[in-house]
Amino acid sequence: MRSRRALSTVIGAVFAIIALTSTVTYISYSMGILNNYNQSVLTKNQQLSDVNKEKFQISSVTVPNSKLNITVANTGSLPINFTKIWVQNTTTTDWVRSYTPTNNFVAPGGVLTKIGQNIPVYINSANSYNVKLVTSRGNTQQFNINSASVTPLNIQLLAFPSTVPSGFKSELVMVIINNSTSTLVNVSPNNPTLTINNVVNDSPTCVSSGTTPTQYATIAPGTTAIFTWDITVTGTGGDSCTASFTTPLKGGYAQALTSPAIKPTAVSLSSTTYSQNSGVVTNDYTAFRWTEGNTWNTDWSFLGCTTIDFQVTLSNNNQTAGGYKLWLSKNTQIFFMPTTTPPNGKVTPTTYYLVNKTTLSPLGITGYVDNSFGIPNQGGIATLTFGADLPGDNTQTISSCNNNPPTGLVTGIAYYGSIVVYGKFTQNSGDNNGGNYAQTIPFLAVIAK
Repeated sequence: MRSRRALSTVIGAVFAIIALTSTVTYISYSMGILNNYNQSVLTKNQQLSDVNKEKFQISSVTVPNSKLNITVANTGSLPINFTKIWVQNTTTTDWVRSYTPTNNFVAPGGVLTKIGQNIPVYINSANSYNVKLVTSRGNTQQFNINSASVTPLNIQLLAFPSTVPSGFKSELVMVIINNSTSTLVNVSPNNPTLTINNVVNDSPTCVSSGTTPTQYATIAPGTTAIFTWDITVTGTGGDSCTASFTTPLKGGYAQALTSPAIKPTAVSLSSTTYSQNSGVVTNDYTAFRWTEGNTWNTDWSFLGCTTIDFQVTLSNNNQTAGGYKLWLSKNTQIFFMPTTTPPNGKVTPTTYYLVNKTTLSPLGITGYVDNSFGIPNQGGIATLTFGADLPGDNTQTISSCNNNPPTGLVTGIAYYGSIVVYGKFTQNSGDNNGGNYAQTIPFLAVIAK
C-alpha cells in the first residue's frame, strides 16, 4: 500500500510539472506574440509618422534638349529617397512607363536637381505628359507638361485703370487660376493683340510693353499666377484700346479672351484737372546749397543772424508733351519756421523769394522777372536761387541779431521749411491758355549756429 501511495504521488507531481511547464510555455509564447505585435504597431506608427514628416516640393521643371530636368526641394525633416519616376504620354498615343532615377537622395533642407536626365524619355513639345515622383515611403507628387493645351484654365483679363490721361499707362493684368488637379510647369503667355477704336479720327495709339514676369516655372493646383503688361495709350475722348487673345498661353488651349476697353482722355490744362494730369514737381534734397557771400556750401547748418541765399534743384515731372514748360511766378519762395519759440516769443516765417541771379564777394542779387524762367515738361531740371525779401525785389532778406527783437534766422535755433512753387504750364511765358499751378514741397531742415 505504501508503494502505491508513493507512486501516485510521483505521478501527480509529474502531471503538475507538465501542467506548469505548459502554462509557462503558453504564457511565454503569448508574451512573445504580444511583444512582436506591439513592435509591429510601433514600427507601423513610426512609418506612418515618417510618411507625414516627409515633405518635398517641385521647384522647377525644364526640358533642355527634350530631356526632363526636375528640381525638388526637401521641405521636411527627413531625408528622401526617390525610387520611381512615372511618365505618361497623355496624347492620343497614350503610354505609361516607369524608371528608377540615378540621382535620388536629398537631405532635409536640400535641393535635388537633374531628376529625369538619365531616363530614356524624350519630351515632344507637341504632346502632353503626366509625370509622377514616388519616394521610398510611398509619398508622391505629380505634374503635367504642356498640359495647358489639354483643358481650358480659369483666365481673366483686367485693366487698371481703365481710363487714363492721354500718353499715360494702364496695366493689363492676366490672372490664371490652376483649376486642374496637377501642377503646371513652364507657363508663359502669348503677347496680346491690341485693337484701337478711333472715334474722332485723331490718330490714337496703343503700345504694349513686355510681359512681367516672362514665365512661371510651376503653378500648383488651386494657386494663381499673374502676368502684366504696361499699355500706353494716346487719344481723345471716345477713343479706346482693347487687348485680346485667341490662345492666351504658349502651347495652351485655344480660348478667346478680350480685356475691358482702355480709354484715353485728353489732358486738360485747367485749374480743376491739371493736378491729376501734370504729375508733381520734386526736389533733389542732395543738391541743397547756401552761401553767405564767399562760396556755395552743401551742409545743412550755417551761421545765424547773417545775410544768406539758398539754392535748390527741382524736376518737372509733368508728362504732357508739346513743348510745355512750368513758367515760374515771382511769388515762388522758400520759407523757414522755427522748431522752438525764439527769444522774442514770436513764431513767424522767414521768407526768401526767387531771384534771377546771385553774385558772390560781395553777396548780391538780381530780382526775378515774373514768368521769365520755365522748367521743361517731361523731366526738365533747373537749379533755382532764393534770397529776395519781396517778390521781384533786388533787396535781400536780412537776418540780424542786433535788431530788437532779432529778425530772420537767429543763432541757436533749428528751422523746418518748405519750397512753395507758383507758376503756369504753357508753351510760352506770355501765354494765358495754360493751367495755373501751385505746389508745396516740404521737409527742408536747417540749423542756424
